[in-house]
Amino acid sequence: MTRTLEKIMLALFMGGALLLFGWYNVSKPSILVLHSYDPDYAWVRDVNVGLNRVLDKTYLYRVRWYYMDTKRHPSAGFKASAGIAARNVIASMRPDVVIAVDDDAQQYAARFLVGDPHVAVVFAGVNRAAADYGYARAANVTGILERIPLDAMREALGSAAGLAPPGRALRVAYIGDQSESVDGDARQVRRYDWKPLQLGTVLQVDTWPAWQAGVLALAASHDVLLVSGYRRLRRSGTDAGLVPAREVVAWTEAHSKVPVISFNGFFTEDGGMLAIGTSPYEQGEVAGRLALRIALGRRPAATLPVTTPQQFTVTMSGSRMRARRFVLPHVYEAAARTGNQYLP
Repeated sequence: MTRTLEKIMLALFMGGALLLFGWYNVSKPSILVLHSYDPDYAWVRDVNVGLNRVLDKTYLYRVRWYYMDTKRHPSAGFKASAGIAARNVIASMRPDVVIAVDDDAQQYAARFLVGDPHVAVVFAGVNRAAADYGYARAANVTGILERIPLDAMREALGSAAGLAPPGRALRVAYIGDQSESVDGDARQVRRYDWKPLQLGTVLQVDTWPAWQAGVLALAASHDVLLVSGYRRLRRSGTDAGLVPAREVVAWTEAHSKVPVISFNGFFTEDGGMLAIGTSPYEQGEVAGRLALRIALGRRPAATLPVTTPQQFTVTMSGSRMRARRFVLPHVYEAAARTGNQYLP
């Protein structure tokens, strides 16, 4: 009788433990990380590094990752379908927080959650204005904007040796593709006060021949060429295939008569000389912290202010710097080396 009672008690204990474990897992807050692009894209990879630095206690919450893959498939039809698929994932998962990264995730999925009392949106990597997605006074939305480090770029160019003849302002031009993120970058470049530098042409193109012609023309009339996005260049007006990023950068480096500098750190991975760029790590870390304050701290999203970036990254190719005879104060090389972003 005693052994039977022991078995019953053990069974009740095990059953209760299983029920408690199941209840605990079901009741844990859930977070969906919704990326606009694919996991192999360098920007996404590094945003995820930042997110994982913060979302490291998954016994307290559940995390799911979803990638819309719109960088490699930029057609309007694909984006619309990717948005529907993302919204279906949100509807089936019913997360407490959606961390939506980059502009396509806002445009095609997250903006439809504005005002939803059951889910909060934390945005990151947004190049455009938050108001463009209806986020301005939304009670369930907060996040971190993506802003290119214009102050840091101006300071670096102002400290570079020998870029412009004495007595003449340094002439700066900008070229990018026609993606939504570059729309936001170009708007920032146009509105920025570049003095004592002189901003010339700000150009966006959508085909490879237009890019090549633009680089040659701008390099002939400016001292420095700035770039950000270049992954959305169609091979031609009749060929919608995208030109590989490394091909774009290799040709641009070989044919530009002036130094080419990027606002995106992955530029040097693609074969470029120098980038002074937005920190993807900061974007991920800030978004992750905001999500946890909402999911675990029960803070309403509206009580957490939207933030702007405070950090930037320096990535550098030493050999290309030397080939261009482009000289910056040693602190820039030290910053690149410290961040393990210096290529010999």
